Amino acid sequence: MAFSSRWPTALVTGASSGIGRSFAIALARRGCDVVVVARRTDRLEELASEIRASSGRAVEVMVADLTDAGALRSVEARLADRDRPVDLLVNNAGFGGSGPFTDQPVDHEEAEIRLNVLAPVRLSAAALPGMIERRRGGIVNVSSIAGVQAVPFLATYAATKAYLNSFSQALHEEVRRDGVTVVALLPGMTRTEFHAVAGLDRSMVPGPAWLSSDEVAEAGLRALEKGRALAVPRLGYRFFAGLSRATPLAVNRRIAALVGRQL
Repeated sequence: MAFSSRWPTALVTGASSGIGRSFAIALARRGCDVVVVARRTDRLEELASEIRASSGRAVEVMVADLTDAGALRSVEARLADRDRPVDLLVNNAGFGGSGPFTDQPVDHEEAEIRLNVLAPVRLSAAALPGMIERRRGGIVNVSSIAGVQAVPFLATYAATKAYLNSFSQALHEEVRRDGVTVVALLPGMTRTEFHAVAGLDRSMVPGPAWLSSDEVAEAGLRALEKGRALAVPRLGYRFFAGLSRATPLAVNRRIAALVGRQL
């Protein structure tokens, strides 16, 4: 079955740049109509024009800050609309902050939890009933390799991604017999705006370790097509994830703290 026949319409959050933008373009290239969600109107309109011109697919623009309860409810309503079904949800919107936890404004940490955890939970809750009813659907939750262990100096960010990893894999098992696939996508270091916003020093990471946003999106879509619960782009990061699970927690924490201080 063609990709667009299984998931005719997709909604992508955080679509104005980086991984979300790559997802929207890759989905349109596969023949899907897309609903793009982000805060920046100009970037969304630019993306919509690009997709319409290159693929001819329909694009719906939704401007929404998902840390705002009212804006989040509007996207939930769109996902729950039985007359305009969304077959694939990509929960990509997210942000992080770096440095000692006690140096971070608590309102910033709360907003991070709202966007990285609460938004995917609420949007999944809005999308899943219709998908199960139609016995067709998918959710890709863009998490992070940082979620496989505690990361000092990225404490809240890593914790939100650990939640998303666990949540996604549990949902995968709950709904897989209903024709719905849930994927946790765990990219490593990816060239996007994330690191500048988070205040991370990108020069500390060697060139070969970097992923492109297109590479990450393609890995997520391949996992979705194959019905997998987990996608970790590139062999080196898969090895790292396995090593983290096998290494004592105290050792992991101390190594992560050494790296986190440098970033």
